[in-house]
Amino acid sequence: MSAHSSRAIGRHPDPVGFRRERWPVGHVNFEVIDHPQDCVTFALRADVDRGDGKLPPALFSAHVPRGMATQLRKLAHRLDELEGKL
Repeated sequence: MSAHSSRAIGRHPDPVGFRRERWPVGHVNFEVIDHPQDCVTFALRADVDRGDGKLPPALFSAHVPRGMATQLRKLAHRLDELEGKL
């Protein structure tokens, strides 16, 4: 089971051995976990307040593949170009 699932977060809101890092990007939150046994994973969540103190379910989660950081940097550079037009 993913450490990003709502059930996992409910069972282990403050996990020992790894940390959930949250990075807000627009209307999406990137959640990154550097798990000592399960490698590095990420999840995408909608940035909404459910009103019950719980996180919305993950829209997507997976292991971080090699090259992902480079792909995200390319996306960031493109968004920089587009923001210049705003």
